[in-house]
Amino acid sequence: MPAPSVTLYLARPTSSDDAALGEVEDERLRALTLVSSIEHVVERVRSGAASPSGTTPCAEIDGDVDGDGTGAVVSERIAGRRAREAIRVRVMDCDRDASADERVAIAGVTALCDGNLRVAGEYFSCVDVEGYRAYKAEVARAVPFPMSAWRARRRASEVGRELERAGVDGERACALAVEAYSTLNTMVVNSEMRAKEGEAYWLCGSKPRSCDAAAYAMLNHHARSKSCDALRTEMKRFPRLIQYLNDVTERLSLMEKTLVRRADGVEPSSGAFVDSTSWGDRYDASHAERRKGWKPRSNATKKKMSEKDIEMRRKAWYSVAFAAVSVVAYAVVGGYVSLDFGDEEDEEEEDDRAVSANLMHDDVDDDEDDE
Repeated sequence: MPAPSVTLYLARPTSSDDAALGEVEDERLRALTLVSSIEHVVERVRSGAASPSGTTPCAEIDGDVDGDGTGAVVSERIAGRRAREAIRVRVMDCDRDASADERVAIAGVTALCDGNLRVAGEYFSCVDVEGYRAYKAEVARAVPFPMSAWRARRRASEVGRELERAGVDGERACALAVEAYSTLNTMVVNSEMRAKEGEAYWLCGSKPRSCDAAAYAMLNHHARSKSCDALRTEMKRFPRLIQYLNDVTERLSLMEKTLVRRADGVEPSSGAFVDSTSWGDRYDASHAERRKGWKPRSNATKKKMSEKDIEMRRKAWYSVAFAAVSVVAYAVVGGYVSLDFGDEEDEEEEDDRAVSANLMHDDVDDDEDDE
């Protein structure tokens, strides 16, 4: 039986150095297809509307979009999950030969990625002030203004409401990320120690699993996106985790050379390594305010003005008043504006009274003549 024909429709990357929030699902589907050893074609599109399903990522298997043929436009997260399920059910499941213990570990890592790492990435990309500015700049590279601003604002509003209901603030987001980093770092160390000489190590043993694709996509976003600068300072404490990210990047790049048929002329990923030496140090107490994210202006304390500031404001108001009076005076003196005090109306009233008097006088004369 011939292997199914698989085509992945992924968003065109904004740049080689950034990993925008919307590209996480694309990267996860790409990694899953590669670690599953599936030969496929990659089509890079500028917008989700150019894909058969109306959004990215999208998997087309033997002409059937996402394996169900619905073609409904959905969110990126739902589209990614649907495409991954189609790959695993209809083509190849990389976890098919995993033991019971490995399946428990795979489920745990996947939960950490979909929970801790996703929440932390979304918070610092959409809620944190500095992170949101960087995220909006990333979106502007792929989508022209004003659609880029509308798209970033809409995503930030949706994520903000979701995280507010969950009670997640900056400190909680960092704590969730550190918990996931620590767990994954321990798994990497243990797996590398158990690996034989010359054998590749993965999170759950010597074979790549679906959890490796999930972890790689989220860690790649945290390490490369400028909006996750706060998370990089935490990730820097786990050098073995960063080395794992670089190792997986190199392995996926090698897999692309044999598994991807470049039908549209798109070159494989560059496979650039992450350099943690350029990352900043951890935040201390003086940076705590930044982690709290955006707050309404009414909650902010009003800055007390000094005597010098009050005097400068008073002089500014005097200057504005003097300028306004000067403009009005110039307009009046120059004849540009005429002032009407109602003289013409008075004259018209006097004329009306005179005409009425004359008419009454004429009526009296006519009566006398009749007599």
